[in-house]
Amino acid sequence: MLGGGGVLSKRSLGDEFSKDADRYYRVELFKREGFSRRTCTACKKHFWSVAERERCDDSSHTEYSFFKERPVKIGYAEFWRKFADFFKANGHTEIKRYPVVSRWRKDLYFTIASIQDFQRIEAGKMGFEYAANPLVVPQICLRFGDIENVGVTGRHFTGFMMAGQHSFDYPKSGYWKDRCIELNYEFITRVLGVRRESLVYSEDVWAMPDFSEFGPSLESFANGSELVNSVFTEFESVDGRIGELDGKTVDVGWGFERLLWFYTGYESAYEAVFHNVLERVRKETGNAFETAAFSRFARVAGELDVDVLKNARERERELLRQVGITADDYERKVRPVQGLYAVCDHTRTLMFAIADGALPSNIGGGYNLRIILRRALDFIERYELGIELGQVARLIAEDLKPMYPELLESLDAKEFETVIGIEEERYAKSRENARQIVSSVIAKGTPIGAQLLKTLYESNGITPEFLTGAAASKGIELSLPENAYSGIVQGDLVKKEKQKRSEVRLPEGLKPTVALYYDFKTEAKARVVFVQGRHVVLDETPFYPEGGGQAADRGSIDAVKVVDVQRHGDVIVHTMESEAPFKVGSVVDAQVDKEVRMRLTAHHTATHLISAASRKFLGRHVWQEGTRKEPEKAHIDIAHYERLSDEELGSIEAIANSWLFSGIKVEAVYMERGDAESRFGFEIYQGHGVPARTMRIVTIKDSSGRVLDAQACGGLHAVGRESILGIIKIINSYRSHDGIVRLEFVAGPASLEYFGREDAELHEDSRLLNSELFKVHEKILEARKEQQESRDAAGALVGTVAREISAASKGVAEVERELDLPMESLRKIADMLVREERGRVVLLRNNDGGVLCIAGDKSGRSAIEHLRAKAAGRPFSGGGSERYAEGRLG
Repeated sequence: MLGGGGVLSKRSLGDEFSKDADRYYRVELFKREGFSRRTCTACKKHFWSVAERERCDDSSHTEYSFFKERPVKIGYAEFWRKFADFFKANGHTEIKRYPVVSRWRKDLYFTIASIQDFQRIEAGKMGFEYAANPLVVPQICLRFGDIENVGVTGRHFTGFMMAGQHSFDYPKSGYWKDRCIELNYEFITRVLGVRRESLVYSEDVWAMPDFSEFGPSLESFANGSELVNSVFTEFESVDGRIGELDGKTVDVGWGFERLLWFYTGYESAYEAVFHNVLERVRKETGNAFETAAFSRFARVAGELDVDVLKNARERERELLRQVGITADDYERKVRPVQGLYAVCDHTRTLMFAIADGALPSNIGGGYNLRIILRRALDFIERYELGIELGQVARLIAEDLKPMYPELLESLDAKEFETVIGIEEERYAKSRENARQIVSSVIAKGTPIGAQLLKTLYESNGITPEFLTGAAASKGIELSLPENAYSGIVQGDLVKKEKQKRSEVRLPEGLKPTVALYYDFKTEAKARVVFVQGRHVVLDETPFYPEGGGQAADRGSIDAVKVVDVQRHGDVIVHTMESEAPFKVGSVVDAQVDKEVRMRLTAHHTATHLISAASRKFLGRHVWQEGTRKEPEKAHIDIAHYERLSDEELGSIEAIANSWLFSGIKVEAVYMERGDAESRFGFEIYQGHGVPARTMRIVTIKDSSGRVLDAQACGGLHAVGRESILGIIKIINSYRSHDGIVRLEFVAGPASLEYFGREDAELHEDSRLLNSELFKVHEKILEARKEQQESRDAAGALVGTVAREISAASKGVAEVERELDLPMESLRKIADMLVREERGRVVLLRNNDGGVLCIAGDKSGRSAIEHLRAKAAGRPFSGGGSERYAEGRLG
């Protein structure tokens, strides 16, 4: 039985597939061209070749042998044209790349494979959305698992093009294994010019991380280089049961950088990919760089894959002896070239990420972007490369303009320059302190393990390159752990959101609740279908359940107060203030608080307007990272690299209100997912809407009919009732996290209340000034003095409290305290505690009912889930993100 009835793994699946190689791996071409199955003596993998051979040609145990004395001169865009034209001539459609920020996949930060472009996960089930079948796509992918290899092995990149060749839904359409390998063989032999005798097909397995879908794959090698991996997704695993997919997928990922490298014959893929850029850099800097020593090392560089080797440092020394390079020459002549290559790769990765709306930071996907940015800066300084990132970026953008004009547009808009400039300034300020820390570590002779490396980076921004460079400047050679970056970088997967724990257990067979709230109904006669304690389910309801950052409706059922409304799948559960006095089958009167409903509706539509206005004013990098809409006020978290000034906040507010004053139109329509993505782009996922087959798309248009904002959104909006928004007023702003700015605002009735309070306070201030101007002036000055003294004392108190808690909580996974301090102080203390031990969870509360939580990297659930669990049935209002949440307990 496939899978053996046990736990699925790539090894177990590989063993099963290997038992029936004719079924899973042999294709018609192998029979026709005389390929025989063999076993590699080095890695024990099975492979197919025409020529008799002992090894499978994987570069981890085979020298590169495709270098040319006179490399072929062809640019990146020109070679893509050659690739795309071949497949277009063979029935494929060429499409444009998707963003590198994977907005349509909530479980991934970045696009890591071309097949991801078309994957849509709905209710835990994988589906596909594609514009043509079959197709090819020049998809840029970002991966950070091989950072230490970049610049060294000749083939590793953090950002690369996966030239995707895809066929879907076989056998209903598309093609399968025989046609796939036939096409690949033709391209490899006719376009790349590989001799049949040099070609190797190695057996492997591909699987989703949870093994929900998987299948066999064939990796193609020649002359020590992997050329392509052809994946045949034909199985699924549902609740432990394995079956064949109704529609099978051919997922071929051509590593374009390696293809171009192989075709040109340069000594490294970096020379092939960045050839035009490197020529300009050498010319502009006057630095020709040493080539003789590097050329000798290049042929064996592929064997230095730190992910494969158990002792990469020792193997490096062996290879240097093998090619006759001294350790001194390696450091002076080879390492600077490797550093330059890494700078080019890291710069290009940052360019695509920033152009598509990602920012370097210390959280989420931005964490890895900051790592490679600082690594690039360290190389520039250590090897005195004489270049700037902006200079390299301009050269790369000009070279790639025929394929990716958006890179040049981003540079011209000053997005890259601004973001990188701020990051460079921050890093420069921290470097002097970092040097002192490194000197202390070296002087003490502290063993540098993986945990210390992680602490040095997260606490002080010290990269492994900075550490070894600082030591080298003192004539000291540091020994770092193998694959030094493995413990620093974050994985590709976003931590899964766990379902909110519930006090109620619903019986099977309950029919989906009919939702009446989209029709603006605020009252209804409904039948009770389930009762358990304080929890009630009706056959239909006008109550909107909490979701998408919007608080639940308030109101009553038969005069009993409703305190919470939650969705459990397709069933909506109402929680009453006291035990529900209803019986199943009885008809009840459901009444939504109309004032609260109007406030929530105004705040939700205003959230979309603030998001659009922020993006228009600040730039395309602004994406919505979280929201909360309460009756009293709302907030939106946006991706931005620095705190906003009062002038910037005023501009955002003015843009949003100008749209309101000119007249807006809000519409909500259901659209097929593919149609919505095609029409509005991936900005529809700003609010993290689920990419279902059919989605509710909320659009806001200006008076001319131009779309200002379009999002997949299930919230309540002012459709046909735009006037309820009144005026939007931003009332507060601060950086909730690194790279995240929170805007608090009011709209509709809440804004009228706000202006009323402001007006009352102004009148009171005026009265006091008119009656006792001098006396009040003296009091104000004294109050300001006391406030400053209070702030100074509070700052000292915060540091003291944080240190005391830290000392008492070493190694504690979850820290919980009640402190008689304001929320601002609690935020600072929590941040200090999590910075010290990033895996822990910190829960703080004060005597006024304020609570907050920061969930560390190893937390089993989100911050908001921690707070709801602590509420233990008490009324709780608040919101937040996976990492940070705050609110109030009743």
